Amino acid sequence: MNKFILIAGVFLLTGCPGPMDPVPQEYPAQARLIDSQVCITVPARVEDKIFSVQFGTESGREVYKTFGQPDQQLPVVQGQCLPIFDFQFRPGDRYAAYYKLTNPHTGPGRLFAARFSLEKSENGHLQLKQYSRSEY
Repeated sequence: MNKFILIAGVFLLTGCPGPMDPVPQEYPAQARLIDSQVCITVPARVEDKIFSVQFGTESGREVYKTFGQPDQQLPVVQGQCLPIFDFQFRPGDRYAAYYKLTNPHTGPGRLFAARFSLEKSENGHLQLKQYSRSEY
């Protein structure tokens, strides 16, 4: 009995997900190259703003920023590249980019994700390959 209480206590204290924890729905973002620069776009709604952003690589580089105060949140415009906050996308690595958008009129925020790799072709041109969630 004591072992069961100890194990249950560990799970409660560590915050491990349980059967009632919500899993956020993930929406696809589009990544492409414009003038050899990564451009990530999402299907934005009127008054969408960036609440948080996270970039990560398979090699372990990571950036995470949160904009909790409404006056800090950057507006998102349909069809325009989202800010990448000086993150350096380099050839030879796989990337995951996550943007959480908030909107005062549509309820809970939406999470957008783009997964892609950058490679240099034989002629030296930069190429971007986008991956689905299951391929990454």
